[in-house]
Amino acid sequence: MPPINPPKLMGVINLSPESMVADSIALSELDILARAAWLQAQGCSIIDLGARSITPTAPKISDAEEQRRFTNPLRLLTQHGYKVSIDTWSSNTVLAALAGGAATINFTGSQLSIEALNATASAKARLILTYMPYGDAYLIRGADPIPYRMTNILEHLEPRVREARAAGIKDVVIDPNLGIIHPTTEDHAKIQLQNRVLWNLDRLRALGCPILLYAARKPEPLARILFASNVLHARPDYIRTHHPDILNQLMAIDLHDAQG
Repeated sequence: MPPINPPKLMGVINLSPESMVADSIALSELDILARAAWLQAQGCSIIDLGARSITPTAPKISDAEEQRRFTNPLRLLTQHGYKVSIDTWSSNTVLAALAGGAATINFTGSQLSIEALNATASAKARLILTYMPYGDAYLIRGADPIPYRMTNILEHLEPRVREARAAGIKDVVIDPNLGIIHPTTEDHAKIQLQNRVLWNLDRLRALGCPILLYAARKPEPLARILFASNVLHARPDYIRTHHPDILNQLMAIDLHDAQG
């Protein structure tokens, strides 16, 4: 069944040279603008900048290096009229992103500081709250697996949504973080866990927030298409993606079938 309303697309630009998604990496101004233009042409209304790789083998970088990597690209893109999101798990980086003109904070950490919550409210920025039971993507490397279950996701996000609203943030989006399953999880189990969340997404709607899903990049083309289709048919409000062209092809098929 096709979505009733097409989701808003958030297109990714990776500023981290160590990212495993090589075709989303853009480091020079020309490459950043070229990728942003392509993402916009593919229907992405938000450009999501990530400056810190979550690849398990990637070198760890400091908040200062993360901020150095995105400062000029954020300025460049906002000057060209793009609505920019900053993907970070650091409250200090949130403050720097807002000061630089970010319209959305894609917070991928466990707990946002009060100062960062208040700054997000003052800036009237959108806040995306992500399920992150490990603290951040560096800490997961040495942590024991935590079960990826809808109950855990709800218990994690509910108090954080309440806290964000209490700070005065009007636009709060929630993300069950389909990519946070512990790296030691076997592939068959990982897919089943992700799909169980997708098929039960209505439980997450009880929090009263728009939902963002990540159309994770799978290594095989057919798997990439299948997972994107699964995400699309879960009917999220937003989809974060490295490959909006795949989603557009799927939505075009749905539209054609609906009209036929």
